[in-house]
Amino acid sequence: MIKFFRHIRQRLIRENRFSKYLLYAIGEIILVVIGILIALQINNWNEVRKEKHSLRAIYSNLLLDIKADSVSYSLNLKGLKKIDFLHDQLYKTGVKNDTTIVITNPNNIRYRIYYNPIVKENNPFIATKITNDNVRKEILKYFRNMKDMDDVFLELDEIIKNKLRVYLGAKKMYKLTNWFENKSKITSKDALGFDFIDTNELMELSKDTEFQQLLFEASLKIDNSITILEILIAQNAHLSSVINNELN
Repeated sequence: MIKFFRHIRQRLIRENRFSKYLLYAIGEIILVVIGILIALQINNWNEVRKEKHSLRAIYSNLLLDIKADSVSYSLNLKGLKKIDFLHDQLYKTGVKNDTTIVITNPNNIRYRIYYNPIVKENNPFIATKITNDNVRKEILKYFRNMKDMDDVFLELDEIIKNKLRVYLGAKKMYKLTNWFENKSKITSKDALGFDFIDTNELMELSKDTEFQQLLFEASLKIDNSITILEILIAQNAHLSSVINNELN
């Protein structure tokens, strides 16, 4: 093809037909420009296709992490509500002197939830990779909700680990024999199947004013954690729906 065009140029020059040669040269330039534009367009199509493929992979991986977090959040909420229920029972026993209360899970007084979102760990800068403004907005909102939960969880964890557990130890509430005689039977940390805190002793301790102050502090953070976690769970479900719509 190039040889063909060269012959045409040479013939026009030999015949001194400069006006036609000029028109031919302009036409050749136009053809080259068109060729370049077509090549650029094809390259743009390929880049867009690669970007869409990459974005789908990001969405798919993010969705898996969101769903995993959803399961974890549900377990967290269940655990927090168990603790909250025990707190209410201890308040009714120690402050209201309600003698009808029956406490069945005294170990929950020192229970800590395991909160560690996978999305935050695996995708700390995910929002910068998203081109869709609406999706990016929902991801940033989800991260803000996680930050709120991070803050209240750290405060709650501090109370349980460094205050409540220490206090229970100082009051000799832990039954060493119960623990060592039964720990080999543990099948799940959430369902020990035995108590290493005596129910009656815990109920009696609930009347102690120092314990009541710790109970107030812990209950306040538990209630706050439940509220924020429920907001986080709702945003988790909404973000999952938004991403599913993008994938479909």
